[in-house]
Amino acid sequence: MTLLTEAAPATGSEATEADGTEPVHRMLWRLAPAGAARPARPLAGRTVVVVADDSDVADRVRAALRARGAEVADAPARTGAGTPRGPVPDTIVDLTLAEPFAPGEQGQWHDALLRTFAVLRHCYAQWSAETAADRLTYLAVTYLGGGMGYHPDDDLAQPLGGLWAGLAKTLHRELPNCAARVLDVPLADAGRLPELVADELGLGGLSEIGHRDGHRWTLTPEAAGPGPATLSFDASDTLLMSGGGRGIGMALARRLAAEHGMRVVVTGRAALPAPETWEDLTPEALRERRRALWAQHRDGRPVTEIRRDIARAESTWELVGNLLRARADGLRIEYRSCDVTDREQVEALVAALPGLTAVIHNAGVDRPVRLPGKSDADIAAVVGTKVDAFLHLFRAVRERELKVFCTVGSLTGRLGGMVGQFDYAAANECLARLGLWAGRQASFPVMTLAWPTWARLGLIANFEASLRYMAAMGVADGLAHWHAELLAGTRGEISFVGPLGQALDPVQAVSYPVAECLPGFSDTYPKIFHLGAPAYFRAHERLVSMVEFDPDTTPAVGDFTVHGEPAVPVGLLLENAVRGAEWIVPEHLPRQVLLAVEDLSVPWALLRAGADGRIRLRREVRGADVDGRWCVEVTFHRAGCEQSGRVRLVFGSPGGPAGTGAPQSAVGPSGEATLFTGAPVLEWRGLAVPLAAWRQEGAHRIVTEVGSCHPGDLWAVPQPPPCAVPVAAIENIVRAVSERIPGLPCTPDPLTVHRISVCGPVPARTRIAVDPALGVWRITDAATGALVAVLHRPCHAN
Repeated sequence: MTLLTEAAPATGSEATEADGTEPVHRMLWRLAPAGAARPARPLAGRTVVVVADDSDVADRVRAALRARGAEVADAPARTGAGTPRGPVPDTIVDLTLAEPFAPGEQGQWHDALLRTFAVLRHCYAQWSAETAADRLTYLAVTYLGGGMGYHPDDDLAQPLGGLWAGLAKTLHRELPNCAARVLDVPLADAGRLPELVADELGLGGLSEIGHRDGHRWTLTPEAAGPGPATLSFDASDTLLMSGGGRGIGMALARRLAAEHGMRVVVTGRAALPAPETWEDLTPEALRERRRALWAQHRDGRPVTEIRRDIARAESTWELVGNLLRARADGLRIEYRSCDVTDREQVEALVAALPGLTAVIHNAGVDRPVRLPGKSDADIAAVVGTKVDAFLHLFRAVRERELKVFCTVGSLTGRLGGMVGQFDYAAANECLARLGLWAGRQASFPVMTLAWPTWARLGLIANFEASLRYMAAMGVADGLAHWHAELLAGTRGEISFVGPLGQALDPVQAVSYPVAECLPGFSDTYPKIFHLGAPAYFRAHERLVSMVEFDPDTTPAVGDFTVHGEPAVPVGLLLENAVRGAEWIVPEHLPRQVLLAVEDLSVPWALLRAGADGRIRLRREVRGADVDGRWCVEVTFHRAGCEQSGRVRLVFGSPGGPAGTGAPQSAVGPSGEATLFTGAPVLEWRGLAVPLAAWRQEGAHRIVTEVGSCHPGDLWAVPQPPPCAVPVAAIENIVRAVSERIPGLPCTPDPLTVHRISVCGPVPARTRIAVDPALGVWRITDAATGALVAVLHRPCHAN
């Protein structure tokens, strides 16, 4: 017998783990107070469309928005061809499916969801080209009880609202400057909805907000290990797995059948060829089938039809190969043809399995196409395979004495999907909400597992692209987690999260559920912390944000003074510039790190606090490829200050050459500089930034050692971010060169630094050595001697 090794790759522990896999962390979602909202943005001047069935509630929402100054336009009308016509709004309020859940009604979501997609298609061309980061908003309303289904008293009146929640959290992938939010309320509390919608549109911030009991709530992740095993499986058990004939479903089916001896029935839509023909389905026969199908193109058959038939042939070959291997290995794995979106077929299948003790809903369809090319039929297929099939399966087994009911979701629902996955993300988030609803109806545990991308196994169409969003999960790792959850009989939604990738955009970050337990937090959080309020964003090109240094949260303001006034230290401004630049480094490049800081120029007036003690700056970041290196120009401007601060940052692969090859700027005092020689211009108290004591070492060298700034001394916030640049070392060099000789202040304005070559991470303690005549300051790790940075000719130290 010939096994179909070409058509059906190995699964489970036999699969080759691909580069890009990382261990995942098990996360649960907890209801938490939403905390203080961002300052309200007025609705005046905004054009709003309310997407809803005609109803009294929709009319009252429109009236409330008009009362706040918004211009409320009619929803674009659909023509006979289904394409909406009318003005394009800058704000969409989607009241979604504002009616009680009817689990016996197939496709209750259908018309309302397609109505939403039609409006988004209408807006797509303008919204996808929008560069203002503070103009577009999509707000979807769901009706799970005000706690997103996580409060014990939530009524879960309409769990299908999860479709719009998943859709909203994916909008930014194709509409990067659209602030998308989800507002959850009790369905019975519709009387408060108009004011809540008007309030939340103005507030912005977190992507998911619930209102109940007079409070605002959100969901936050919490790391948690799996519970102990409470279930056991053996040869007497029968497991039904929808869509388990290939990919991750077959991998788990093999593991369960091998380890427990149980019977596993997997399903798919396709009818298999007669068993006596299976041995003829060899790799050579598959190649011949492909050639024969492509030959039909000469006769005028469309390429799309040929590719569809090739995909079907490949699926059949893979499925048969999996079943042949299972038979050869003595595993009790069977296949049943069943369209799980058809209620009657599901009921017939379940009726034919009287000994059924477990169900896994694994069926799924993903047709990743950008929104303008995504048809209603594709949306219906993707959503129906997840959502309608779940309801059919649950309805069919609800009265059975199952051990467990598991549905296979995806992090595309919880955290947002990839480009082209609006419908797939919507369907998976809806599964999680339906799982919460079903868990209250059944005596057996109902769990939803939200997975990241499996390493080259499953529905993912572009594995390499997926790594830009999150590291992939190894097959063996995923199967171990899955097995543990089944044995534990877990209830509710469980997420498995890997380190975040680079594909996080500024508008998404404003609403992201940042928590220290998330993998990759240490790399992602600092740039979110320093993001500020985005005003303009064009991916890989330009970001404009308003950033603020508040003495209440930035103790370094006041620890450092300019002309006796509180100010932000130079090193902290440079740190903010570096973190801002990270937002426009292209995520498709290999891992990029800061290699050099060039042509830093900082006027001292830029750093001084205003009358309220705060420093508010407009930061503009522009990036471009220069001689094979990614270079970012950062400028800072403040109202009332004639001069701007500027710096060029060079990024590249770790260990790569620094420098841009650009003409070298003049450094030190010039005809444009002012030289202050009176009372000290700059003073440091040493409370937030440690102060060093310099000493002479030989005839031409001065040296010192200084500890690094502790994040908690720089930032008075619950999660102070670490520094990417050696702030303490930079400040002590600035302090040293602000006096030509001790006790004689001589401070040029602006401060200029030709270059800082970045060579390594910031250590706990640094050593600084300089020959003042050369103006080259070497910063090394005081413990190991490893080079950290080299600072060339700051100020007038030349």
